[in-house]
Amino acid sequence: MMKQVSRARLLLSTCGLLIFLTIFASPVFCQDTIAPIDVAKLRMSQTLSGKLQVYGERPQNITGTDISLLPYATDNKLVFRQLKAAQVQKDWHLKFRLQNSSDTAIPVYFMPGIYCSIIEVYKKNKVTGQTTLLPDIAAPIKDSLGYRKILVQGMSDDYYFARLRFVKTSVNVIDPRIIKDYFLPSFSKNYKISVTNTNIYTYIIAGILLMMIFYSLAVFFLNGSIEFLYYASFAFLMGLLFFMKAYFYHTPHRFNYYFESFLDFVVQCLGTYFYLAFLRKFIVAKKNFPFLHKLFVLGQILIVLVIVIFYYLNFYTDNFVMQDMLENVTKYIWSLTTIIFIVYAVIHKNKMLNYLAIGHFFLLLAGIFSLLLIRFPRLLGENTPPILKDSLFYYEVGLTIELIFFLIALAFKSRRDLIDRTKERERLKLENERKEFEKQLAIVGAKQEERNRISADMHDELGSGVTAIRLMSEIVKTKMKDTTLPEIDRISNSANDLLMKMNTIIWTMTSSNDRLDNLVAYIRSHALEFFESTNMDCHFQSDENIPPTEISGEKRRNLFLCVKESLNNVAKHSRGTDVWIKVNLYPGKMEILIHDNGPGINMDKLREFGNGLKNMHKRMESIDGTFEIENREGTRTRFTLPV
Repeated sequence: MMKQVSRARLLLSTCGLLIFLTIFASPVFCQDTIAPIDVAKLRMSQTLSGKLQVYGERPQNITGTDISLLPYATDNKLVFRQLKAAQVQKDWHLKFRLQNSSDTAIPVYFMPGIYCSIIEVYKKNKVTGQTTLLPDIAAPIKDSLGYRKILVQGMSDDYYFARLRFVKTSVNVIDPRIIKDYFLPSFSKNYKISVTNTNIYTYIIAGILLMMIFYSLAVFFLNGSIEFLYYASFAFLMGLLFFMKAYFYHTPHRFNYYFESFLDFVVQCLGTYFYLAFLRKFIVAKKNFPFLHKLFVLGQILIVLVIVIFYYLNFYTDNFVMQDMLENVTKYIWSLTTIIFIVYAVIHKNKMLNYLAIGHFFLLLAGIFSLLLIRFPRLLGENTPPILKDSLFYYEVGLTIELIFFLIALAFKSRRDLIDRTKERERLKLENERKEFEKQLAIVGAKQEERNRISADMHDELGSGVTAIRLMSEIVKTKMKDTTLPEIDRISNSANDLLMKMNTIIWTMTSSNDRLDNLVAYIRSHALEFFESTNMDCHFQSDENIPPTEISGEKRRNLFLCVKESLNNVAKHSRGTDVWIKVNLYPGKMEILIHDNGPGINMDKLREFGNGLKNMHKRMESIDGTFEIENREGTRTRFTLPV
């Protein structure tokens, strides 16, 4: 009896549990738990927060009645939040309830969120239970792609279902709202300008990058520096990225869907590619920093591979998880490359690298924080100002600081290049001067060799011939004894005079005599020998120690000939008994004074000595010297020559 009672209780409990699960788990109960939105009482717009149910699944063609039979459930953690990568590649179905307490139909608009590529709205007939797809009527605004019109009939209370598919981007947000038709233009405008401050800063950054483009192109065309063409490409791509991010923010547009899902990352990759190319050339990495050169080349090759794989994943697969992972891993690799660059710069203590490393350090911090905000949108809390919750803002701040230190590095490099160019210009100038000096030395050497050859030929050939003539004339005079002809004497004297002149010419042409001490010694020897056969006494005075300063053969020859001409004039015209020759040496100057004790030259009758004096003037002027003659207790002649 007890066993039968226990079995009956067990049976009743099981039946009660089944009845409870059937009632509370049935779709009918779920439908009753969704609070309706009365569109007749709606003034502007209202979110569906707490008034809908959600179901997500792999993309498949679910239409009509099937969409109302899906196992919807409340998921407040998903709605009004940014979708994760695994959630983006699902189709999302929303279930909500609209009623109209008035007796006239009221048009409203449904907005599920941002970046939806598919928005389908279904209505379930309360009487027949049939679910039908509502017509896709374009909203009367420019951004109609993100809205669907719903005409809520008077005195109705119906369930609506929405099938959503989001584009492949990590910034998708489910944010369903019901908007009154007259408020739609204002809502659309306000929804896009919710981060106006951030956009203004983004436009400023884009403007700065535009100026850097103009500057880089100017440097490229003026100097032909290919690295600045790379930097102009980088600045253009990054400026384009920031501009489109700001301009298309929260804009449901086909191009924006393409941009957010594919193009923005490709533009960022290409910008990084050109920046690595710029860095390689800017710091001359191949020559100065071989390790960085290999690192940057490897980074460029990796970027090309990433773009190819990203293209394939985006257009030929539905695996957004892998696509998002590829994008994040690539950005982590860029961060690692930046860290390696910073450490390398610190170790090598290169000033220009240090400036670049400081800028990259701030850009690295900003990039890491930006990635954290993308992965964890609520990291800063609900009360944080919108501009501080924007991940792009921090990346832009980091890029601004990096740009400042890049300009400092550019100024440092320009100054260093200017110094190097100045040094190189001076080196080339000195090199050209050295070559010109060597050329002049070669010419002088060739002249000296030719002079030595001519003087040797004159000494060997002409000298021996003239000497033979003089000797033979003397022999003839000896044989003829008292019957010597006057012509024989003239021949002997002419030969002797010619021999002396030839010896003088040979002395002036011999390069080994191109010294100041040789010149003074020769003048002394010639003067004493010249006045030995005259009635005048010659007194020669000079410094005891005359330095062996080099003097060109031209100066030596012209000065000696001037002194010789002056001595001839003294012997012929002075009518004196003594002549004094004094050689004075001063710093950078040589002075020769010739003074006799005769009555002195008549300055009014200089024409008597016209050709001789003119020749001395010309000779001294040709060697940058001076010639002076005056009557001062006899005739005084002064020759000065810079040495």
